[in-house]
Amino acid sequence: MPIASQTCSTTGCANPAAFTTRTKPAWCEPCLVEILGELGMDPVTAFPGKAERWRTRCRHCGAECDYKFDYLLELRMRDEPACRRCYWVDWTLEADIISRSRDTVSRAQVAEHLARNGFEPVEEIVDLPSGGWPIITRCTRCGIQQAERMGDIGWGCVCTRNGKSSSSLAEKPRRAKNLFIDSENPALAWWNHDLNDVSVLATITARAHRECHWGCPSCGHCFTAAVYSMTSKAECPKCEKERRAAWDVEWERLKATPVSDIPELFSAWADEADPRLVMTAGGVPRRFRCENGHHPRVPPSTFLSSGCQFCRTPKVDGPSTTLAEVLPEIASQWHPTLNGKGTPQKVGPNSKRMAYWLADCCGYEWEEPVRDRNKYHRLRCPRCETILDSVGWVDPGLAAEWDPTNPVDVWHVRPHGRTAFTPGWICSVDPSHRWEADLSSRSNGSECPECREGGKSRVEKQHFDAAKLLFTTVKSGAFVRDSAFSTRKRWSVDILVEHEGVKVAVEYDGAYWHRPEAKMEVDRRKSRDLLAAGYRVVRLREDDLPKLGIDVPDYLELRVYSTAPRPDETVSRIKEWLAQAV
Repeated sequence: MPIASQTCSTTGCANPAAFTTRTKPAWCEPCLVEILGELGMDPVTAFPGKAERWRTRCRHCGAECDYKFDYLLELRMRDEPACRRCYWVDWTLEADIISRSRDTVSRAQVAEHLARNGFEPVEEIVDLPSGGWPIITRCTRCGIQQAERMGDIGWGCVCTRNGKSSSSLAEKPRRAKNLFIDSENPALAWWNHDLNDVSVLATITARAHRECHWGCPSCGHCFTAAVYSMTSKAECPKCEKERRAAWDVEWERLKATPVSDIPELFSAWADEADPRLVMTAGGVPRRFRCENGHHPRVPPSTFLSSGCQFCRTPKVDGPSTTLAEVLPEIASQWHPTLNGKGTPQKVGPNSKRMAYWLADCCGYEWEEPVRDRNKYHRLRCPRCETILDSVGWVDPGLAAEWDPTNPVDVWHVRPHGRTAFTPGWICSVDPSHRWEADLSSRSNGSECPECREGGKSRVEKQHFDAAKLLFTTVKSGAFVRDSAFSTRKRWSVDILVEHEGVKVAVEYDGAYWHRPEAKMEVDRRKSRDLLAAGYRVVRLREDDLPKLGIDVPDYLELRVYSTAPRPDETVSRIKEWLAQAV
């Protein structure tokens, strides 16, 4: 029985619950089995925990599937079979009768469809009466068993749906409320101070759905509307009604007015059609030429009311929003020859432009809109089914230690992703060192257990002792986190010094441990992360280790020798460097 501090919610049961919650009911394992029985199911495995999927067996059809516990609780409230195979069988029989079609699917088609989408059958494959008939599938990556129709299988398993990454791997701080009174939104001028309570304006957010009183600055009309609708677009219902009525009259006139009768349209006309025969209110896009040389293709009425869309596109101030800046991994796959004059520096990440892409893994070329690259499955290569933001891209140093005998490679898993297996690793310093550790553990900084040797070398400890003599605040092996980190959520700093309000990270790079290229890549990324977070970084490179190639004012590399260390002199040079910077 798992340790729990919450009593079972079943009336009269005093057993400890199998899990704990803050506000919702929790049950002991015998009561959980009774809940399954109410749904017509039996457990195949012991209760794995509230967050995991529980494998159950249907008493009616014998299907063994994995369900989330919250979903099982939801099924208790539905008037339908809890077993998904029973549900889809009933649904498909009714749908086939209504549609009067029964397109059979052969065993070969089912097998090919399963294999193509990363599934294997749990039961013997048979010919299906129709495409809606459910199949018990098992994901070849995570092992989840589900009852799915042919169309559902085409979406792949939930474990392959690569969610969007944030700009940083670290957790972002909780944002303060976006109060309406502080938003400087134009709708503030519409606020009716007489009819709204003072406390409402002081506490309501700019995206609130609450109905409030407003007054039109133009006509004085008072009305009520939700705050979010006014902050999105402040408009008066009375003025809008009058505007629409006037536009309807104008639209009827334009429907009978040729383009040649309107000077601003006729002068910009660049279409092959005769402007005397094209009505202004026609919805067919036509070619125009604006005074700046652009050639928009829009309906005449749109060009008349809005002009050239290229000229009116506002220039964005501040940070760049190009594909190259926002999504560098996707930009790296931009096809070098098939996209004409387009480049990742000229298109935005949400552009609808159809572009050609080139996979560096297998040379596969394909065409896809720019914005779709960062949606849906977020694949790096559709043929190899590698994913974006994988370990291979985010942390190459860690990827170099991935054991090639693992079921998948580093381009199929994310730094903190969950796998159906415990990944194996091979030390890049000594390949004879092999061990197993989960992805999050490695991405959080754990290293080879045999090379750690207690975590500190003799020479590194000597430099730490020397630093304690010259600096007030000195820590050894401190873990630091910052939202500016882009490779790992946290880093372990060999010697962390705080000097006159400045944080200094001192890293001791032993020649044996830091010589492999994989370790040098980790050192580069760690240094850049610390610099981005505002640390000053000093790397003590042992013996003949090559430089890392980082050239910024807040970064310093010093040569030290393991056979003749001079820690006092080295630490003094660090203090002099800090004093010069101040």
